Amino acid sequence: MSVGSDHSDELAVRTPGIAHGVSVALLRPLAELLARIDLDAAHFLAVLGVDDGSAPDTYVSGERVDQLLDELAAQRGDPSFGLTLAKIAVVRPLGLFSHLLWLSGTVRDALIRAVRFYPMVSRRTTLSLHEDNAVATLRQQRIPAAARGAILTEFPFASLALRARAETAGQFALRAVRFVHPKPLVSDAAYREVFGAPVTFGAAFDELELATSELDRPLASADPITSAALEAQIAELAVTTGRSPFLDRVRRTAAANLAAHPSLVVFAKNLGISARTLRRHLEHEGTSLRALVDDVRRERADELLAAGTAIKEIAFSLGFSEPSAFSRAYKRWTGRTPKLGRGQSGQ
Repeated sequence: MSVGSDHSDELAVRTPGIAHGVSVALLRPLAELLARIDLDAAHFLAVLGVDDGSAPDTYVSGERVDQLLDELAAQRGDPSFGLTLAKIAVVRPLGLFSHLLWLSGTVRDALIRAVRFYPMVSRRTTLSLHEDNAVATLRQQRIPAAARGAILTEFPFASLALRARAETAGQFALRAVRFVHPKPLVSDAAYREVFGAPVTFGAAFDELELATSELDRPLASADPITSAALEAQIAELAVTTGRSPFLDRVRRTAAANLAAHPSLVVFAKNLGISARTLRRHLEHEGTSLRALVDDVRRERADELLAAGTAIKEIAFSLGFSEPSAFSRAYKRWTGRTPKLGRGQSGQ
């Protein structure tokens, strides 16, 4: 079956700067899913103007992608097409982005990476992870004026829920799921099967709610060596997708003050802005100061470990009161205990 009708005269604009676009880094894995259910993946990509020469950081019209997927769902008579694709995707990760997530050590590490690298797959929404005492929220927030269809809204959340459950021997659990769009003509049981939690529609944000304790669950597919190599590769690609200059400034400030534990107010003062402005900018970028500082600390820790720096020295340089506190934090970030490179001891 072909995907949609032949719109060869309506090819999406293929440019890295297209507003509200979806990247080739997402579309190629999506096409692979379509092929698994005997759909014409080549036609799907051709209609979008994606060919063998299209770079991963090429973006095409998100609205055009939504239109094609809606046509396909209608042809199949499948109003829960986003859930259908997610069930297929759980068999194995697709694309660099997905592989990186599920090679992470813990659910938290996977979600932090998802937030950091999300712009490489979509420019229509931001992704953020919020932790408030016992409750954590993963939120997709739409960029103003960016339309987004239900299929590509439900698909990533459904994929995450199913994959996290598979990687934790069925232990991972959500508390609630919320979507902005109206409820499709799909039974509540279909959503309950995928998410294992109450799903509501017409909400203010698209988000998953879970207990913070779920973030510490180790992933069965964790592979530190391959994960680190993929992260370096994706980080290089992320530069070409235009990582926010503002976040680069905040990261540089964090790197210069890792041992000091500066507050949001102090951070803002160092950047020459108000704390309120800093918080608002971070929310717009889909992150928080804690997540960003933790990410900078983890990167620096990996550099020092690879150089054979003593764990005690690493701990103090990153602002930890003792090596055991650093070891606990590092395990929370990566799902593994810190180990030195070059055959050095940890003392």
